Amino acid sequence: MELGHASASQHFLAPKSAYAGRMLDAARACLLVTAASLPLSTAATNAFAVLAFLFWALSGQWRATLRAVLAEPAAWLGVALLAALLAGVAWSRVPAAEAFGTVLKYRGLLLFGVTMFLFADDRWRARLVGVFFAGTLVLLVISYGIRLGLMHYADERGFSSAQNAVLLKNHITHGFLMSLLAYGAAVVALRSAGWRRWVLALIAALAAINVWLAVQGRTGYVVMAVLLLWLAYARWSIKGLAVAFASLALLLAAAYQWAPVFQSRVGQAVLEAQDYRAMRDAGETSIGLRLHFWKRSAEWLAKHPLLGAGTGGWSDAFYEATANDPPYLHDRSHTHPHNEYVNLAVQLGPLGLALFVGMLIVAFRRARLLLEEYAALAQGFVIAFAVGCLFSDFLRDTTEGHLWAVLGGALFGASRALARSGAERAPLGRAAAQPRG
Repeated sequence: MELGHASASQHFLAPKSAYAGRMLDAARACLLVTAASLPLSTAATNAFAVLAFLFWALSGQWRATLRAVLAEPAAWLGVALLAALLAGVAWSRVPAAEAFGTVLKYRGLLLFGVTMFLFADDRWRARLVGVFFAGTLVLLVISYGIRLGLMHYADERGFSSAQNAVLLKNHITHGFLMSLLAYGAAVVALRSAGWRRWVLALIAALAAINVWLAVQGRTGYVVMAVLLLWLAYARWSIKGLAVAFASLALLLAAAYQWAPVFQSRVGQAVLEAQDYRAMRDAGETSIGLRLHFWKRSAEWLAKHPLLGAGTGGWSDAFYEATANDPPYLHDRSHTHPHNEYVNLAVQLGPLGLALFVGMLIVAFRRARLLLEEYAALAQGFVIAFAVGCLFSDFLRDTTEGHLWAVLGGALFGASRALARSGAERAPLGRAAAQPRG
């Protein structure tokens, strides 16, 4: 996808030496590879993100980066949350080594600010967003190849390609990435004209269909639906939202009627939730376990309302809270609650939850100030991430955590470009979604 460029800003701050400039460009290049790898390779994502951080550190541009971070609340609130997690090691219920390991899982909170600083450059930012969506498009093609029988694959749970057309990523991550692709392509299509608009619209439609009809990621179902409603509201206000809501209801009804995968997953979710509420079957079901994780976490937190269990302490807290539950629940193998809000609240108490929610709210509000379509992309990205965190621990997961750091950080680099160029800021997400002509 091709994004518009502001003409004035090429670097947030010019490096003090040729050496520093080379190190910064090397860091940017590594983050480009990281962005392209996010949909395709966890190993490459980890390796090149570490290299990018190393090159940035070698550049010596720490003070400049700190000034950029302090100027953007979405960035410094993330650093504050990471600092709270580091402090939480002091009262953690788990060994220090395990607690520090948990801190490392949240390293994306620090990388967000570094990426934001590095990608205040307009050209580099457009490249990063482009290579991320290109990688996601490759994943989409692979998924349709599986769905159409061109490739045969069974996932780790034994589902065949006809039941769950995913490869390289699990169904939750796949659905989330496809939702972002559909939304991003739609945003840029609305700003494009001619054949490019139709190509982007086709990509958006294929990605949305893939989410709802080809994979079993129910998180993707919800994220995709929310993004569709948000895009309609941002572009056409309340009338657009009403039309989108009615259209979505018809679309989902049709999917439930004629798409076996969608029908099965939605029906299974409803049945598992009903069984759990009625306590007819407290077995090891996906929805039942999630509901129980959240219920016992809330009960434990009510008894320990101040500091929480410390960094990495959710598993120990859940084990304590399930002392009277069946053995499959009273088991230390449960390591996270499949909900980032619950996870941080149990680890750090109300402070951790407040920092995380505050970061998301501020990021959403600040996103509307970004350049051109970056505003619409960033707002949709924050919404998608916030919704996904209701059902998974996105910040601590490798792909989603790096997605926040790399794609999110690059998008918010546009705010630094605005501060540098003095260009007029887009007042609202819906203004950022207007077509060019």
